[in-house]
Amino acid sequence: MGTLFCPHASRALSLLRRPADIIRTYEQLPKSYRDHEGLAFRRKDLQEWEAKGIFGPDMSADEANRLLRILHGRRVAGTLQDPAFAVHTARYSPQQMGTALAYLRKTVPVDETINAGLRAEDELDLLEQAEKQRKQPAASLATKGAQDAESSQEVYKPDPVYGRSAFDEMRARNVARQKAKAKALKEEAQAAGPAGPVAPVEYKERVPTNATVRNYYEKAQSDLEAPPEMSAWQRILPSAVTVLLALGFMGAVCMVYEEPMPRYRLFKDISASHATVAAIMAVNALVYLGWRIPPLWSLFNRYMIFVVATVKPVSLFTAAFSHMSAGHLLANMIPLWLVGPRLHDELGRARFVTLYVGCGALGFLGSLVVYSLRAGGLVVSSLGASGATLGLVSAYLWEHRLGGFRLFGLPQDGVHGIVFLAMLVASQVGMALTRARFRIDVASHLTGMAAGIAGMELMSRTGGNGRGGSSRVVDGMLAERRRRSDGETRDR
Repeated sequence: MGTLFCPHASRALSLLRRPADIIRTYEQLPKSYRDHEGLAFRRKDLQEWEAKGIFGPDMSADEANRLLRILHGRRVAGTLQDPAFAVHTARYSPQQMGTALAYLRKTVPVDETINAGLRAEDELDLLEQAEKQRKQPAASLATKGAQDAESSQEVYKPDPVYGRSAFDEMRARNVARQKAKAKALKEEAQAAGPAGPVAPVEYKERVPTNATVRNYYEKAQSDLEAPPEMSAWQRILPSAVTVLLALGFMGAVCMVYEEPMPRYRLFKDISASHATVAAIMAVNALVYLGWRIPPLWSLFNRYMIFVVATVKPVSLFTAAFSHMSAGHLLANMIPLWLVGPRLHDELGRARFVTLYVGCGALGFLGSLVVYSLRAGGLVVSSLGASGATLGLVSAYLWEHRLGGFRLFGLPQDGVHGIVFLAMLVASQVGMALTRARFRIDVASHLTGMAAGIAGMELMSRTGGNGRGGSSRVVDGMLAERRRRSDGETRDR
């Protein structure tokens, strides 16, 4: 956002860069260095055939380049033997780590001993500074306060005998200017903090200033300092069983559900499809407004957001109705309103609601599986109806995969639904291959789409359009009433 990118300029810079520009010493380590990102170990990443030649056929080029970047960064940062960062390379075997180190030591010489020593010195200096600050007596603080008070007073006082002196006044102004400059430089240095990768970074969270709101905010926070210790399947299995049982129950309801007669409906002038879709949208809107009510924060943080580390099975269903931003809400509700009524007319109310809830729940279940098995995925949280909405859109396009869709009457023969479905899948796969995957839950999108297609195919094979017998009777009565009305109009 707000960053300009010039492809020709960046390409020119990459062509001018030489292997000598590769960072090799601890002093050159940038402040933006992070262990999981590593450092560039050569001008261009390894190609697929190069990775196979170094590591064998079991490692892809992307995984090989990632491992080499991380290990080269550790060689420069002096953290090669630090167990605190082992989580970022836990997926690699000791043999792969040894092969990568041997390749780096052969192609990119780095004095690992000196870099590790410099890092140790920086860490020792930080510890000593922290110890001095902790032991600083209160008396020194009082003395410092008195000195600051004196320096803040007027630096020039006129001589009581000879009166004001222009020379003394000028000198006083210069002294005051120098003190102000020195104070500004000192404050800037303190704000910058110590340089290097071991400098402590303090994260300042925005806390509400209102006392009442701050109280609700603090109550809504979790007291967990680390994710609970459990295996991936201990996280996945309870939620998977809950989702399957709930969808099985909803499927049984679909088999016996009969849509109400028109005289029993609350809004008789609105079609059943639009009423159902509007009700789902209203629930999403109410939850969005609920996030603006501080007393609800604690409840919503527990049940209206999907968190991988502390997953609650019910949140796989409720998170599909939860949005925190208006843009996210509109992005999901607009396609729901455009496609939902059409799909509802083909499936009926029970099956439509089951498909919506199922796509949302299975989408978050897919995210739970992916992020529970991925290193560092326990910190992921997600919410929104994207999986459910994309599932409904995919189901509709799959059902009409051979039908022709036209926009403003063009093209004449229409475009097959399977083409739009392929474009939709390609857009999600494209996001999964870019940095957008770090802020968008692509796993739930793709799983929800797969669930929508599978659910639509299952419903088509087992129950036709899925509408109950009384619904067909109602449709017949309405059709007969229209025919009578048309006949009376022609007689007149």
